[in-house]
Amino acid sequence: MNERTVIFTIPGDPVGKGRARSTNAGIHYTPQKTRNYEAFVKMLAVEAMHGETPIEGACAVEIRVKVAIPKSTSKKNRDLMLRDFIRPTKKPDNDNIEKAINDAMNGVVFADDVQIVDNHTVKTYSDYPETTVYVRELEKC
Repeated sequence: MNERTVIFTIPGDPVGKGRARSTNAGIHYTPQKTRNYEAFVKMLAVEAMHGETPIEGACAVEIRVKVAIPKSTSKKNRDLMLRDFIRPTKKPDNDNIEKAINDAMNGVVFADDVQIVDNHTVKTYSDYPETTVYVRELEKC
């Protein structure tokens, strides 16, 4: 059996999964910013699947995040950021980025994110913020 790999890029800075909110009436909802981001990621994932069915078995997910360098950064620090000597330690945190992206891929790239058995996320700085997602179907024994 051949392993499948799905790759797609999300332009711009990442949006982490927002905490669920509740109304006074006890109705729970996901913040609009998170819903918009997940819908955008889902659209890109659908395009990347080229009409194929979702992965059914175990899979590995790698997320490479390139965050925009703050405008107020000195030239010296900017150079260090571009060479990965200074890494982004600001929000959103890796686990919230993963949660938003993985939830958006549910039913599209894989049947359910419970299938993810290997998850790795790396954040670096860049002049061109984007997030690249790699999903690899793991070979069955």
